[in-house]
Amino acid sequence: MRIDRLELRNFKKFEDTAFDFPRPASGPGGSFHVLIGENGSGKTTVLDAAAVALGVWLERVPDALLANSHRRLKRDDKRMIGGPQGDRMQFQHAQEAMSVLASGEILEQAGMSWGQSLPVGKAKISNAASREVLAAIWSTYERIGQGEQVLLPVICYYGAGRAWLAHNERKKAKAKANGPANRWEAFYDCLNERIRVSDLARWFRGEHIAMGNRQGRCRPGFEVVRRAVLACVPGADGIWYDSDSEEIALSIDGHPQPFGNLSAGQRVMLAVVADLAIRMVTQNNFLVPPDVLGSADEPLPGVLAQTPGVVLIDELDVHLHPKWQRGVVESLRKVFPKVQFIGTTHSPFIVQSLREDELINLQGQTVPQLGNLSVAQIAAGLMGVERPDVGQRYDEMVEAAKDYLITLDEATKAPAGKLADFEKALANRIAPYADNPAYQAFLELKHAAKLGANGESNASAEKGDA
Repeated sequence: MRIDRLELRNFKKFEDTAFDFPRPASGPGGSFHVLIGENGSGKTTVLDAAAVALGVWLERVPDALLANSHRRLKRDDKRMIGGPQGDRMQFQHAQEAMSVLASGEILEQAGMSWGQSLPVGKAKISNAASREVLAAIWSTYERIGQGEQVLLPVICYYGAGRAWLAHNERKKAKAKANGPANRWEAFYDCLNERIRVSDLARWFRGEHIAMGNRQGRCRPGFEVVRRAVLACVPGADGIWYDSDSEEIALSIDGHPQPFGNLSAGQRVMLAVVADLAIRMVTQNNFLVPPDVLGSADEPLPGVLAQTPGVVLIDELDVHLHPKWQRGVVESLRKVFPKVQFIGTTHSPFIVQSLREDELINLQGQTVPQLGNLSVAQIAAGLMGVERPDVGQRYDEMVEAAKDYLITLDEATKAPAGKLADFEKALANRIAPYADNPAYQAFLELKHAAKLGANGESNASAEKGDA
């Protein structure tokens, strides 16, 4: 499962735009693409469109509890056009059709196309472009219902507020008899931008209880999740369910803490990786051995190595220290090698960690060799940050000093009647930086050298002496 191309027409801010996600020349099949651009450039909108495309997997899942788990195209998604009307700006929807179309690979079939649209004059969203793909997916679900073991992808959307968004509570209902209900839980709430922290704790608690029935030995599925988390969270050396605090516990560098006491960055990394690994174990459990997973020295567990999917992560750098930002892409790529990750970031450290053709710059061209660029070059050249080598306030102080000296030169040539205005302008220019005495002292010395201590120019003073 992967998306090779997204075509957006009148979807939110995009009138007619396409985005390509090139496949790597070699490797296990996964990839990493990251969008950058200023706030408002449309990064999250691209992820929303990808979520609409991924919703094709949830149009008819054999579990009624998944009805609200995916992101359909909505009439309110249509691009708005503003224009002045009287004393205000009024907006109306574009009059052309709206659509989100995708092309890529579905169920190991390349060259597939699908999507949703809202034709002109229609009130109902159309799935006409997805008929072939929907038929293939529904046929696969029927085969699974008949007991066939079929590899399915994981699909997830983790929004920028992923750790704090409320998630949909599961309703208690009997599962349908045409398939293993537990398998469909991998799709639950998967495109609603949330991390289901309470569900994670519930899963870990269930594994903790299962250990009691296995003489203290964890099930292989838990070991898969444990290895994934330890491989992705820097310094992590243990994870378990603590029955006293009734929370997941994580040990970093030998210091265990319950989930609620972890930093925001630690919680986000743990939750994203654990959630994704649990979905894989749930979705393709037939790839998990029944009794023992094997030595930690062996290659990546089969369920992680073989499960494909598409994972959307908005603001990949959120809450992460720069050291963690530098390694997060490679960690996720290594632990989930067949997953296509599409993310957004404002971090030059994450941009620096990308490979050729993995950067999508919404305000410029892709730079192929990002690893050869310094963080300062990325910030200045790709992100439009002037003087990334210094702080913004320092840069402003330098500009203020330049303006001060120029105004000082003009003051020496001004008639005596205008000198008071120049003095006021000079004072106003450096007033915001009164907290820096060295800066103030330097400019005051320049002032004294040019105009004298009493505000008279040296030239005027010499003329008076004569």
